[in-house]
Amino acid sequence: MYRDGELQLDERLGTAAGEDARMLWFSATKPLTAVCILMLVERGAIHLDRPIAEVWPEFGQGGKASCTPRHVLTHRGGFPVFPREFDWVDIGDWDAVIAPVAGVEAQWEPGTAVGYHPVTYGFALGELIRRADGRMPRDFMRDELFEPLRMDASLGVDEAGLARVVQVEAMSEVTFDDPEGSERRTSEMVERFNRPTTLQAQIPAANAIGTAEALARFYAMLERGGALGGRRILEAGTVAEATRVHAEAVADRTSGLPSSYGLGFMAGGIWEPYCTPGVFGHGGQQCAVAYADPSRGLALAYVTNGLQDPANYMRRIEDVVAAARAACE
Repeated sequence: MYRDGELQLDERLGTAAGEDARMLWFSATKPLTAVCILMLVERGAIHLDRPIAEVWPEFGQGGKASCTPRHVLTHRGGFPVFPREFDWVDIGDWDAVIAPVAGVEAQWEPGTAVGYHPVTYGFALGELIRRADGRMPRDFMRDELFEPLRMDASLGVDEAGLARVVQVEAMSEVTFDDPEGSERRTSEMVERFNRPTTLQAQIPAANAIGTAEALARFYAMLERGGALGGRRILEAGTVAEATRVHAEAVADRTSGLPSSYGLGFMAGGIWEPYCTPGVFGHGGQQCAVAYADPSRGLALAYVTNGLQDPANYMRRIEDVVAAARAACE
């Protein structure tokens, strides 16, 4: 937990939480990729409202010709489902991933509906980074975000880093899509994301790996208006624009639940902690949450390796948020 840009709490609990331990952030990765996109927007290399197909022609297939970076950042791109024919064994082969993402059929006209894009979000934006800048998303994130902010994090790990990654565990098979847990979707997720090939891949929506302190530091930078420790990452106006509500849905086309998004962030809506005006952040696979609360000067990250059922996950988040607010009184 950071307060007014200063580290206040860095606590590790559990048998696997040693000093060398690094955690998988799952979808809490998405705001990192969003910030990389926004950095390139500030530099004039990307335009939020120009079709992605202008710089990546193959992406225009399947009814996605009009899809813009803004559509993807707000989960309105229309292509939330990763191509079913894709073999996850190839997740570390960037070209093998990008081709089916470019070719996938849109389920709705881009910009006309909201539906959470769990994995396609990152590959669409990651390839846009590569084409606009020349660096792979892993390298861009390292050079422009992790190293300047001294974040102990990476987008995936190399082979030597595998031993430091805490394996994720299925604490419940219950999910929003499978309330009985009969399909064992959580165990399938655990098996997939514990594979060395997944951990060594670069999945810009789902496999940033690092400490909770590093993730909290990222949000401290945003809470301070885009700069921390003498390093400016974004202009304050860009942070304000990205973290306000841009798209809302009573029933998200992917989850069926209420949703509310900024540009790559969760903001607004009915869920803690984002339902408080001005608060923004992102969760990750029922095991992590990170956010900034500028009214309190607060930036917080809570990361675990146990994938909980949705109800228990939400109770934990509510408890963590309440404790953080009380500590700021």
